Amino acid sequence: MILEVIGPTFLLVLLGYVFGRLGKIPARPFAEMSFWLLSPALIFETLRTAQLPAKEAGFVALFVLVHYGGMFLLSLPLGRKLFPSDADARRATNLLLTFGNCGNLGLPILLFAYGQRAVDVGVIFLAANTVLLSTLGVGIAAWRGRLEPCRFLRDVLAVPWPYAVVLALIMRFTGAWPAALGRASALLAQAAIPLFLLLLGLELAAVDFHGVAKPAVLLALARLVFAALLAWLLAPLFAKETVIRRSLVIEGSVPSAVNAYILATQYHRRPDLAATALLLSTLLSLGTFSLTLFLLARFG
Repeated sequence: MILEVIGPTFLLVLLGYVFGRLGKIPARPFAEMSFWLLSPALIFETLRTAQLPAKEAGFVALFVLVHYGGMFLLSLPLGRKLFPSDADARRATNLLLTFGNCGNLGLPILLFAYGQRAVDVGVIFLAANTVLLSTLGVGIAAWRGRLEPCRFLRDVLAVPWPYAVVLALIMRFTGAWPAALGRASALLAQAAIPLFLLLLGLELAAVDFHGVAKPAVLLALARLVFAALLAWLLAPLFAKETVIRRSLVIEGSVPSAVNAYILATQYHRRPDLAATALLLSTLLSLGTFSLTLFLLARFG
């Protein structure tokens, strides 16, 4: 079962990686399409149609807040220990440890492992992640020792994901989304997950293997180990139903987020370190996901 769940996911990542290394497909157009169109459509459509009750959705969002808060607090002393004189590397550490790849990797694994109900949990997780990424994430990346409110607000409002969350909640409560538009948004949402996986492979193909360094290895291991331990610890406190609890563990155990690397690049926060740690954590997650699924089948 573990191979059936993880195999298709990493096969698409591998295909994207191969075509990226061959130079056949540029990543940029797919990244732009995912950022501006497909990821908002996936968040919008699944939030609009999700069958997860509001109370359970609230607990999922609260789990994300506590989990990410814990990982951010953990990243502070680790960053100071590893990079005492490099503020940019410390900000990259904060981003890489705090934010997980709950969309590109988490959602496909939930779909193959536990079905649509788990995906509903994963999209609530992704929506909460999105809000934190476009606020806390932007704040971490932009922090230069002082807060610049106008620039921060401008950066937050330039991200499309929160608008998708707000629009989905409005449509969910009003039921005003026409059937034709519903079919269109559903088609976009169905296209999102396979393209995310291919895009992840394309992005990883651009990482310089020769830039691998000891700090990047430590960051990758710290993200996978500490995030998973915290998810196992917190999940029983926020979910009684088995599928929801297992979904929280899976989403809490994912490797570092591609968007963490994108923010590090955008704000010049050691993108070389971020890219290397992203690559390593993604590669190592093949083993950690296998272990997590095995343990969930036995004890989850």
